[in-house]
Amino acid sequence: MKSRFKDMMNDVVVYGSCCACGSCVLVCPFNQIQYVDNRPKVVKGDIPDFCKISEEVGCDICAQACPGLYPREHHLKEAVFGADRLHEEGFGGYRRILVAKSKDPRILDRCQDGGIVTTLLVGARRLGLIDGAVVSALDGNERCKPVPKVVTSEEEIIDAAGSWYTYVPNDLALADAQKKNLKKIAFVGVPCQVTPLRKLEFVDSGFLKTSEKKKAVLARQLKFLKGFPEIIALNVGLFCSETFTYDGLMVNKIEREMGIPLEDVRKFNIKGNILIDKKDGTRCELKLKEAQQYQRPECLHCADFAAEIADISCGGVGATGWTIVVIRTARGEELFSQIERAGQVDVRSIDEFERSKKIMLQLSRKKKERVPIPPGKDEFFIREPLAK
Repeated sequence: MKSRFKDMMNDVVVYGSCCACGSCVLVCPFNQIQYVDNRPKVVKGDIPDFCKISEEVGCDICAQACPGLYPREHHLKEAVFGADRLHEEGFGGYRRILVAKSKDPRILDRCQDGGIVTTLLVGARRLGLIDGAVVSALDGNERCKPVPKVVTSEEEIIDAAGSWYTYVPNDLALADAQKKNLKKIAFVGVPCQVTPLRKLEFVDSGFLKTSEKKKAVLARQLKFLKGFPEIIALNVGLFCSETFTYDGLMVNKIEREMGIPLEDVRKFNIKGNILIDKKDGTRCELKLKEAQQYQRPECLHCADFAAEIADISCGGVGATGWTIVVIRTARGEELFSQIERAGQVDVRSIDEFERSKKIMLQLSRKKKERVPIPPGKDEFFIREPLAK
């Protein structure tokens, strides 16, 4: 039984677990829902869980993309990887795990930790494996509020390096990628943004096909159901414990209480505390516990810390100046190997970063344990994985 628009609006949005990825809005073939105040909202009518197309024509593509509905990321592992996983630990399946750092000084100057995500994108662009990437970037906004963005040049990719720790609906930028007629995209996002694309990749489109439906309607629906995952050449997942509200953390805490104009902030990092690097070269620190009062409550419903169904997952847990790299799929391994052979990265064994691996396991376990089970939805979490 496929999830429906009503399920998405009631069991996710009203329930409070909507992560605000915007994927449902992205894939709606007939513009029945909009992204309003970081939530999907019906365009017409006063009934929030009623979609005319869903009820009268048959659609519900939005619900197939929703990361808060079955299948969740842990149900998708068999479909995504099959026998591709060589190892399995608490942070998911993988083929190789290592620690790396970019050798490009331009990237190191702007990056979060080791600059590996940026290096992957630059390398894939040089190799012709991608013609663009979906990322979050300031886009000229100097007040620490990034937006979803499509980048196509090496310069744009490097300019987008770094994290800002407030939520950005990266999935929405895939519409711009299509408008630019890009055919091979690297998608960079946190786990709840990678999951919708994997769901669309493996969902069976048969539920859309009915004898009564007009061919033009079906063709449009199939385009929106499968068109976006078809242009994804690489999924790069970012480790994520939680993100923060922009108004709460950036405006209220950092700018107003700490007295740091957001225009003066060069970049952020989290290493026990939140590290705020200013453009004048000075650094301020904010205790993570103080920042966590501005955590988005929706993040408590996510069980995936390490982006377990991405091609490659990256993060800087416990490793200053280096990136922990979890290579999960064959295509992820091939890309990293080409970049490694080209001498673009320094690589170290994970054994040299034992503390980082321990933290990664702890944070992965913590996220899985904290997710509340929606009322009456026990089977929602314990169904068998989808077959490949």
